[in-house]
Amino acid sequence: MATPRIAIAQAPYIREVEAALTRAVEQVRQAASRGVDIVIFPEWSLGLNPVEVVPNRHTERLSRVARELNVMIITGSIRALEPESGKKQQRSLVIEPDGTLAGSHAKLLFQPTERPWFEPGPGVNAISTRWGRIVILPGLDALDDEIWTSTAALSPDLVVMAVSPRTVAERNLIQELAIQRSQAIRATVAVAPLAGRFSGTHYLGGALIAHHGHVLGMADEQETILIAGDPEAPLIQLGVTDMTAYLPLAKPLDGVPLDVKRTLGPQAERRVLVDWGLLASGEPLIAAEELIAAVRDNPRWAALAPARPGYASDLRLLLDRGFRGAFAYPGLDRSFPWSDSVRHLGQELQRVQKPLLIHSGPGPAPLRFDSPALWDEFLMEFAQVPVIIHSMGQRSPYLEEALVLAERHPQVYLETSRAPLSAIKEAIRTIGPDRVVFGSGGLAKDFQQEWDKIARLEPELSADAFQKIVNHNARRLFFQMEGIDRRPRDKVHPFRRQG
Repeated sequence: MATPRIAIAQAPYIREVEAALTRAVEQVRQAASRGVDIVIFPEWSLGLNPVEVVPNRHTERLSRVARELNVMIITGSIRALEPESGKKQQRSLVIEPDGTLAGSHAKLLFQPTERPWFEPGPGVNAISTRWGRIVILPGLDALDDEIWTSTAALSPDLVVMAVSPRTVAERNLIQELAIQRSQAIRATVAVAPLAGRFSGTHYLGGALIAHHGHVLGMADEQETILIAGDPEAPLIQLGVTDMTAYLPLAKPLDGVPLDVKRTLGPQAERRVLVDWGLLASGEPLIAAEELIAAVRDNPRWAALAPARPGYASDLRLLLDRGFRGAFAYPGLDRSFPWSDSVRHLGQELQRVQKPLLIHSGPGPAPLRFDSPALWDEFLMEFAQVPVIIHSMGQRSPYLEEALVLAERHPQVYLETSRAPLSAIKEAIRTIGPDRVVFGSGGLAKDFQQEWDKIARLEPELSADAFQKIVNHNARRLFFQMEGIDRRPRDKVHPFRRQG
């Protein structure tokens, strides 16, 4: 069985049911045009719809578009009438790709303003569908520990948390909870929130799709359609300088255990994970375990192996285990790039023709080891090894040296984090956009600044040139090697439990 691609339609509440329906249909069409199999909506996705028995004329419209586009639709909740008792309920629906209603969940817990108007449902149920067992938890249902215990006992394949955070703290808590739950039950968990005002409250959005503890997609508070593992995602994150912002280390640098929330970031769906701190380890193989574990089940992430002088055999093992390249800062070991201990690292990289990210510019090593020009002989000897100069040297005179190296050696790429905009423009003019790579700066707090900087170039470049810098160059370096990133679109991510 093929595995589904999931989308979340994150948008503001619309009171008028016809306007809400029209938007929902359009969002389904947009998602379906990207090869999506399941489209998930937040609570109140149909606005203030009439309280009627389901199915009705409004849900039938969703059924028609599901049948037309061959997609499954999951609604966070709508107002509905229980046919036997006449109770008013908030029901979440699952509509199969053939338009039939597979099942529904009646909300169990209510906000104080909702309690006078609605009756709770009988309990949690798993809805059997062509894509497995689905549980929908709208609003407070998604946050209740007892309800979650009942949910986990149902062994679902997909859990939808249709809950809308009001503060940044709530959003972080909900996202962390979703990741932890997906890891605990070895399934997929989707957070489908509103983004905008509803009933006098502003909701922050924060849609998220997690699978087995890995984030497949995450949105900020903008109105958007979030697609899990979207192969068209434009950003690739490079140049992570402090992995404690993203990934629990086996031995955290500050000695404080890190939680799974640290694997989040609002930056991008594709990431190149680098932990410069691993270069201080005397046991690179052990220290790199956490990096390779993070990307093993997540095809949208890549990890670079630590390359320490004198540890060429360890680098060989790491590259053969699936690392997409290496990162090096030989100055930390008081080694120069022309030394045999560094040349042996180059031999291993040339063997597999994988890229090397090098530190350049002022850092913790003595300044005499920071000059990009020191790598000239290495580049002459290992012409088949793509070399990315981190931060382009950061400042003069290192910036000029990095640019000279890129002019002199066609395998040299310049990474943009922390580099001034004027230097990035000069690099594009001198070597063209094909060897300039966007870098995030590493920390979550750095990303927006780095992205705003590079976005200022967009009006000055062709669409193709801009996409090369923020997308295609790094994709070519890290994600399109043999055996990588070549799966069909409908098999981008696992969904069903194995066995």
